Amino acid sequence: MSPSPCSCVLLIDDHALFRAGLGVVLRRAWPAVTVQEAASITEALSRIDERCPDLIVLDVHLPDANGLAMLGALRVRCGRTVPVAVVSSGEEADHWVAAREAGASAYLCKSAEAGQIISTLEACLAGGRCFPVQSYGVPSAPQVLQACESVPPARSAMPTAQQRDILQLLGKGVPNKAIARQIGLSENDVRAEVSWLTDTLEACSRQQAYEAAVARGWLSP
Repeated sequence: MSPSPCSCVLLIDDHALFRAGLGVVLRRAWPAVTVQEAASITEALSRIDERCPDLIVLDVHLPDANGLAMLGALRVRCGRTVPVAVVSSGEEADHWVAAREAGASAYLCKSAEAGQIISTLEACLAGGRCFPVQSYGVPSAPQVLQACESVPPARSAMPTAQQRDILQLLGKGVPNKAIARQIGLSENDVRAEVSWLTDTLEACSRQQAYEAAVARGWLSP
């Protein structure tokens, strides 16, 4: 069981059974999380007006709109950059490529196992982007749909003392909000630092970032 990395998740899907099942998975993994549900874009916008989520899980096919076409509008309504993980039953390359081009943080197949879903969503919350591994533009097999895409770092690969402190806290499973309090940064700044660290270390999760930092000699185990 992981510490809750966020306080509120909005699930947008017109299948009540899928929403209920994913809600159970999220609450088991993150006991403190609030899970909001919406069956349409219209309902989702109403939920956002009630409470802005930390993470949006968005189905592509909705009764009142195409989820990908409305992705940007959902973020604008939140008034800040909120990671959006797109979920779909399709495993074809054009599905996840379209999600990535629309600005999604991740693509999840609905057949994914609970552990894969949680690790992918945690990577999104840490600033990562998770899409299929590409081989000549086409996924090599359905199971690669949970692999994280590596983004080349834009800064020097050597961490600062503050970044090493953040990595130590990641290794302890401390969520961004608590890291912000301990380090003395804003939560947005912590999210940006965690994003850079996971990208630089080519990690798909916060724990993997910590382990990679130890393997590189950045930290003592």
